[in-house]
Amino acid sequence: MKTITPYLLKFALTATVLTIIFRYFLSYGIDDQSGIIIGVSAATYGLLMFASGWYFGQKDGEYLPIYDVGFRFHLTTYLIHNGISLLWIGLGFGSKYENLNVSIMVAVYWGILLLLHSVFFLRANKNSINNLDKEDLFE
Repeated sequence: MKTITPYLLKFALTATVLTIIFRYFLSYGIDDQSGIIIGVSAATYGLLMFASGWYFGQKDGEYLPIYDVGFRFHLTTYLIHNGISLLWIGLGFGSKYENLNVSIMVAVYWGILLLLHSVFFLRANKNSINNLDKEDLFE
């Protein structure tokens, strides 16, 4: 079954744009030592990522009703955010106060949470047939 849907790709594009904008303002705020810029950019990024995940996740569920408990969107967010963050700092776009080790630790801790999410994903797959919820199939 196809699991890379148009809505997942649209979400990935949105997440990429939002993450680049977030990294810019985060680095600017860190360089400027402005807690307000850092806090506002982080809160705005979090809200916009949540809203885009919710929107594209709803559309994705209507397009292809697979039973994945949001794991594909979580994995996509993880790969995009951490990939951009590591490249941002590694290529020298980050603040002079930013350290690559912090981004690596974020990726490690978030990866542990993603691993836990994968356990829930695998459990949900046990209760599905071809990634479709058994309850929805036999109603």
